[in-house]
Amino acid sequence: MKLRTQIFSGFIFILILFLILAGVSIYYLDNVGQASERILEDNYSSVKAAEELIVSLAKVDQILSKICLGSNYNEDILLRILEREKEIFSSNLEICKLNVSEVGEQELVNALTTQYRDYEGQLYDFRITSDRVGLYFSVLQRKNEILRESCTKLIDLNHSALSDKDRVVQKLYFNAKVYVFLILILVLIISGLSIYKFPQMIVKPILDITEKIKRIADGDYEQKIQVDSDTELGNLSKAFNIMSVKLKEFEESNLEEIKAQKSRIETIIKSINDGLVILNESKDVILVNDAATMILGMPETQLVGKNANELSQQNSVMRSLLNSLEQDDNTSSYVDLGEDQTRNLIKIEHHEGKQEFYTKDVIDVQNVDQKNKSLGYILLLKNVTYFKQSDEAKTNFIAVASHEFKTPLSAINMCLMLLQDKRFGTLNPEQDEIVVSMKSEVQRLIKMVSELLDISKMETGSIELEKKLVSPKVIMEYSSSPFEVQLGEKSIALQKIIDPAIPDFMADTEKISWVLINFLSNAIRYTEKNGKITIEARKLDGAVEFSVKDRGPGIAEKDHEKVFQRFVQLQSNGVKNEKGLGLGLAISKEVITEHNGEIGVESELGQGSRFYFRLPLETA
Repeated sequence: MKLRTQIFSGFIFILILFLILAGVSIYYLDNVGQASERILEDNYSSVKAAEELIVSLAKVDQILSKICLGSNYNEDILLRILEREKEIFSSNLEICKLNVSEVGEQELVNALTTQYRDYEGQLYDFRITSDRVGLYFSVLQRKNEILRESCTKLIDLNHSALSDKDRVVQKLYFNAKVYVFLILILVLIISGLSIYKFPQMIVKPILDITEKIKRIADGDYEQKIQVDSDTELGNLSKAFNIMSVKLKEFEESNLEEIKAQKSRIETIIKSINDGLVILNESKDVILVNDAATMILGMPETQLVGKNANELSQQNSVMRSLLNSLEQDDNTSSYVDLGEDQTRNLIKIEHHEGKQEFYTKDVIDVQNVDQKNKSLGYILLLKNVTYFKQSDEAKTNFIAVASHEFKTPLSAINMCLMLLQDKRFGTLNPEQDEIVVSMKSEVQRLIKMVSELLDISKMETGSIELEKKLVSPKVIMEYSSSPFEVQLGEKSIALQKIIDPAIPDFMADTEKISWVLINFLSNAIRYTEKNGKITIEARKLDGAVEFSVKDRGPGIAEKDHEKVFQRFVQLQSNGVKNEKGLGLGLAISKEVITEHNGEIGVESELGQGSRFYFRLPLETA
């Protein structure tokens, strides 16, 4: 029998058991329901009708007594009410006649009918007689009481029948509960045994196959399963036996080739000149080459098999690599030596005083089939000592050359100032124009040399901050005072806004003011005559922000990052600024970075620009 047929048969068997249970339950519930309906039909209606008869008799007696009282009541209205109550009494009496079901009930109903006819005749006499009071007290009142007693007997008879039938229904209900409960227990026992035994018959060979699969996974390809049926499990067992044979053949034929490939890969990795550390997904070191062991200063035996987090506690190079790994979520990291070499380089100092510099490349190896699942990490240390030395040589050359240029340029500037001094003689207009032009060019050269000196200091790390408590008002006044003449020449309005909630904070006043001066200089350069510039200081969450906003031509969004790069000069209205090297904003960025702050620009073409920087609000 097929496995599917066996499972289907088991479900059909359990379904039949529950159908039997459902049928028995429905049968007994139907019996109890029918018994209850019979009680309602046979007795409850008679009781209800008899109670209504008593109510009607009471109302009739009340009406008769009111009529006897005389002029205090309207006799016509009372007689109309009397007729309606007689109709109600007659209809309820008919109900009692139609629901006779108990022994003696027919005699009571017949007697009640006879008594009512007699009482009804007396009521007719009551309407025409002149002695209504006498008739009421001597005859009608007594007959009314007799009718009520008969109605009460009818009610008692039906109540007694209701009690007897209720006991019968209760017994029937109890028997139904007992039988249904017994059948339920029987069904549950049979179903439980079936559920326990039947899956066990199916699961046992599956467990056997699972166990043997685990052994094959451990490399034991000698596993065989005994085939003793023609079910799907039997076919699975046959397929398993074939698979184990094929796996054994495959292992024997490919093991040597796999070993050779593994050895070849390890040899290639170890022969790479750059340092290479390979981690698995748990950050355990699985392979290092000789260059990496030299850089880390630890032998291979102390690295392979160890967790990188544990190694980082005693090895600063590994700690730096792990920091890069945690900060970089991309597949690889790229180091730009020109922008941030000191933060992305590892410096190795040897005992003999030799220094070497290495970049850190982190590669997150992703599973091709399952995206966002990491298989491990490759940490690559590339030797860039030569490039670092070349960069330092370039920086030193720029610093020396700039310093050497600055002295003669200052002397030339001084000479030109003396030429303009009328105490040494008067120049004709052509000569004065030439001197002014030369002085402007010399000052431009001095500014360029100063910027080159500043950028070389920052590259060599020789920039030093002299932080002290300073108020935003002092910085704003210190930065804006040099531009009063330029602002007046172009009739530019300078609006100053200072948030009074800003306390004094720690900063290098001179360098921060220099950044703000650079912002203002650019804003004035690109603001038309009769324009407006706003310089603002406001308090943010844990920081203070300074900003300069102009109404100039603006900067395209794609160029927002470029403006802070070195030697970048953007064109404004098709004209390029030729008065500098494009280092002002780059130096500003370095100054703000040294303060652990943030610098940026908000601008759109034709809408002006807003340059800002934010500093941590340190008050001590």
